[in-house]
Amino acid sequence: MKKGLILLFITMVIASITIYQRYYCEEFHNNIVITAQSHELVDTSIDESISNRILAVYPTKSYYYYLGYDGIGRYDIKNHILDVLEFEIYGDESGPFKTYHPKSKMVVNKKNTLYDFSKEDLDNFEKMLMDSEHNAQYFNKRWYRSGYEATFLDLDNHLIITNDVRGVKNTPTKILIFNVSGFIIIDKETNDIQVYFDESIAGKKSRDSAVSILKHVYGEHLIILNSIDQIGEDEKIVLLQLRDQYISKK
Repeated sequence: MKKGLILLFITMVIASITIYQRYYCEEFHNNIVITAQSHELVDTSIDESISNRILAVYPTKSYYYYLGYDGIGRYDIKNHILDVLEFEIYGDESGPFKTYHPKSKMVVNKKNTLYDFSKEDLDNFEKMLMDSEHNAQYFNKRWYRSGYEATFLDLDNHLIITNDVRGVKNTPTKILIFNVSGFIIIDKETNDIQVYFDESIAGKKSRDSAVSILKHVYGEHLIILNSIDQIGEDEKIVLLQLRDQYISKK
């Protein structure tokens, strides 16, 4: 009887851990956890938040590199030391996600620029962005599609271009993006951005505030198209294919 109760207890513990990992944590790495719902990066050994919401991660044996809505950093897993360049990723429906460490159990070293990190750290940041896990994509050392969220970013401006990405196609000259409000085309050479929003394409109306932010940041480099026929024929074919692929999976 006693042996049976012990086995039952062990089974319940294993089941609880499995459920916790499945529904609350996406990854474990030396006590570092990414929560499944909020994508918060947490050191469970000291119960401290490293980043409130991450967009990319790259673990090594000793460090955990990350890009979050609150900055980019390197976390020393053993010594609980966080080196971080703080900034806020922003957009129409984002934030605030700034992480505070007022009485933190970790040591926090704030950087003034990205180049205050070592060359090795910079190389690992690039590896992080180029890591294709979760379908992440990195273009022209500036544009980034997160593998954790349906988010496409301009890293130079810390700006969310769209958080409703449903498909991206990289061509030699353009980045073609389908989101649930329409199409976005980024010219790799000029960084001009063409947008065509039409809720009939995928069922969601674009927000005026989102367009206003793009206008404010990009000025004359933002081109708002009034008709789908203003998109080049080859690009239009690819974008419609991305739309059709998304609809077929719904």
